[in-house]
Amino acid sequence: MTYTGVTDIARTLRDSSSRKTKPLPLPTSLQPPSGLTIRDVVRLALVVLPATMAALAYFDTRNSLLWAGAAILTVAVLLAARVRLILPDWAIVLALAYEIPSLANARYAANGLPFAKVLCVAAVSYFLVRLSPRTTLQIATVSLLTGAGGVALAWFALAQAGEHIVALQTIGFSDVVAFRWRLVVPPPPWVAGEWFTLLLLTLPFAFAVVAFCWLRRRRSLSLIALAVPIPIIAALLLSCSRAVFWAVVVLLVTAVGLAALYRVISVRAALASAAGALCMLGLVLFVDNAVYLGIARAYTGSQTSQVRSTEGRLAIWKRSVEVFRLSPVWGVGSGNAPLFLTGSADPEETTGFASRTFSLPIQLLTEKGIIGTGIYMALLVLAGRAAHRKLRSSKTTLEYKGMLCCVAAGVIAVLFRELTYSSLFEHAATAMLFAMCLALLVNEEPA
Repeated sequence: MTYTGVTDIARTLRDSSSRKTKPLPLPTSLQPPSGLTIRDVVRLALVVLPATMAALAYFDTRNSLLWAGAAILTVAVLLAARVRLILPDWAIVLALAYEIPSLANARYAANGLPFAKVLCVAAVSYFLVRLSPRTTLQIATVSLLTGAGGVALAWFALAQAGEHIVALQTIGFSDVVAFRWRLVVPPPPWVAGEWFTLLLLTLPFAFAVVAFCWLRRRRSLSLIALAVPIPIIAALLLSCSRAVFWAVVVLLVTAVGLAALYRVISVRAALASAAGALCMLGLVLFVDNAVYLGIARAYTGSQTSQVRSTEGRLAIWKRSVEVFRLSPVWGVGSGNAPLFLTGSADPEETTGFASRTFSLPIQLLTEKGIIGTGIYMALLVLAGRAAHRKLRSSKTTLEYKGMLCCVAAGVIAVLFRELTYSSLFEHAATAMLFAMCLALLVNEEPA
């Protein structure tokens, strides 16, 4: 055998020993077809459903618990397996569970059933908004729908107030502030104060849309979006209530202050935004007073109706101390505080008709006791803590931070308003909108 033959045999053996088996190719995953999928339809339904529920609850439908139960079942089946519950979620569950001993220990349990229904519907709305919107655009869509509902309510108020002021002036009454509770008459079972709280709850959503467009550098869209909050503010000023007026101021200043504090905008931009917002509020008040003569007097001087309203609230708050002492731990039960307040009133008093406690903290203390009040306070603290963490995170987008500042400012403004008027849990619609605000504060970082 020649040297060449030996070399060829050695090369062949070396090649065969060094040859490796090629790995089998991985199976290619099946790609979903392009276009709208079932999951997209479910997502869209879960985004629109809270707004629909709020519209239905505005008219106080009788079967609200039925569709509320169906909605929460849908959320549990579709989303609960993929989304972890956080501390504010458990606080909501604890507030629901607390209704069982609260009703059991109530002086008159039947009076607490409407509150329990309102709380159940609000909890459903909370979890729908908490679990369904997964992108910043979806959250902006929820805000736009809610703000549009506020605009519809605002135009109703503006048109009705104009008709009533003309009727008052026709019969010779020029001081419209003295008839401020007759300027806007909402449909039953709403009263004017509760209705203005509902309108106030739509305002942070309207400003959230403006912040979303501005921080996405859509300047023209943000200017167009200002058409949403302006009519809401104009309608709120028709309340002739200083608490509502200062709640609007608190919302505007707090939103800009939070944006500057968490570096969403610069300090110079924050000062310019605050000045612009306050100038807008003054301009709206000026136009309101020109169209509805005498409205500005409610905010520039001391009116007799406002003095008597303050005296009545002080009298009710003093009597509420005695109601709280009846059951400081569990409370007297939801809806029972007005009953006890009326029973403890002096027949010769001309102020202080106790249709409510006229203060949300006092309402919780008298009706829910120390334990229930602690649960609701824990919910607010946990929601604020979650919002603080997201606002500090560098991973959170600027437009999401801007919307978060508006919603957080709205929660603070409504709580400021509720210091002197307890209407948050009187209707399902107001409780649902407030629950939606809390859900957006604690919602996980959207994609």
